Amino acid sequence: VGMLTRDIELSDAILDLLDNCLDGVIRQKREVDRNSTKNYYEGFFSHISITKDSFIIEDNCGGIPKEVAEKYAFRMGRSAAEDEENLPTVGIYGIGMKRAIFKIGKSAVVTTRNAGKIYQVTIPLNWAQNEQDWDFPITDIDDMNQLRAGGTRIEISNINSSIADTWGSDDKLDKFKNDLIRSIQQSYSLILQKGFTIEVNGESVSPLPISLLVDDDTSSAAIQPFLYQQTFKDVHVSLAVGLYAPPPSPEDIDDENNLRRSSSDAGWTVVCNDRVILYNDKSHLTGWGEAGVPQYHTQFIGIRGIVIFESTNPKNLPMTTTKRGIDTSSEVYAVVKDRMRQGLKMFTDYTNRWKGRNDLERDYSRAAKSVSIHALISEVNSAEKNESGKFRKSKGGYISKPNLPSPPNDKAYRTISFSKGIEEIKDVIEYLYNDREHPITPSKVGEKCFDIVYAQSHSKEGE
Repeated sequence: VGMLTRDIELSDAILDLLDNCLDGVIRQKREVDRNSTKNYYEGFFSHISITKDSFIIEDNCGGIPKEVAEKYAFRMGRSAAEDEENLPTVGIYGIGMKRAIFKIGKSAVVTTRNAGKIYQVTIPLNWAQNEQDWDFPITDIDDMNQLRAGGTRIEISNINSSIADTWGSDDKLDKFKNDLIRSIQQSYSLILQKGFTIEVNGESVSPLPISLLVDDDTSSAAIQPFLYQQTFKDVHVSLAVGLYAPPPSPEDIDDENNLRRSSSDAGWTVVCNDRVILYNDKSHLTGWGEAGVPQYHTQFIGIRGIVIFESTNPKNLPMTTTKRGIDTSSEVYAVVKDRMRQGLKMFTDYTNRWKGRNDLERDYSRAAKSVSIHALISEVNSAEKNESGKFRKSKGGYISKPNLPSPPNDKAYRTISFSKGIEEIKDVIEYLYNDREHPITPSKVGEKCFDIVYAQSHSKEGE
């Protein structure tokens, strides 16, 4: 038990319990197409209640069939017999619920209602100390008023000391609640948008929608995303990357506070069976700083991408056991990552070409409208049926490469960047404007100085 819980964070353990809720929805709606149903999770909920002495999670997602409880749910690990489920869930290893319970506390009561029957399983305190008896009894319950909609309630008690300290005061508990809500927003954004409801201590969790800029006028160069779709055996992949906001001006880059907010929205989001496993990543894991793609820099704050992996065999999805990271050994991910870099480079190049001419670029980015990822991915998934010629076939997949605008007299640009002391900058401002407090930004000061020296260098030509 100690080894099981050592490599998972507390918030990730709670997300494992939420994953079980969502897998219950998928089992109930196995005949419904999840991808084409916009409000697939509507009507289902999970409510979390946390105090310093207890943790409770309750849902209406169908409950645990008794046979599943006896053979799988409370078993350590997953037997081969369950691999025939053939559903697009995210539970893989058979340790999620148990690992989460033991991460939080030493004992628990699991009450569930499935197919009109209610039963309870108790994990007693110090159960692991008995080397001979690891059986947990199932107790049938006659009270039909419990979990009337059909679902599961997990009540964890005897909270582990390190966790109890994390929740030990109102301030600490409030901070943990806010951090957990942020994690849920990031990991379940698509699911929340599809109608699922999550509450933490009575506070409803709202989604963080992802959208990209799209100009419908394709008669000439216009802002459009790079789109890609391909199926690898039983893994279907959909990808979209583009601009969600115009490239930043030098003044934007000088405004560090604004950039912190903007940078948090940039990067790649990776999704496996509706579950976000990487959110707005800007590292080499998603292609930044590799194969001709520059490392992430604040000048790229307007670029965002999403790649969605779907499979009825979740073991083939490129995610780690905690479902919070990429399995870099995945062959499918290695192929898809090449496409991620291909699309990403189009928009880093676009940003670099328009550098310093942001006023002109705004004519194009302002003509584009924000379009939800759900709509874009629907377009990607219909690529094979698309007759417009927007998509072309490539190595077994379908790609749509945008015809992005180019600046007039397009030529190579490079950034000149350096740091100087505030007082030194003010000395130069006073020299230029006779006003030490002039509101010009540091980048504009540098640009002004360059323009002066550039003009002087040309005035000496022919001397």
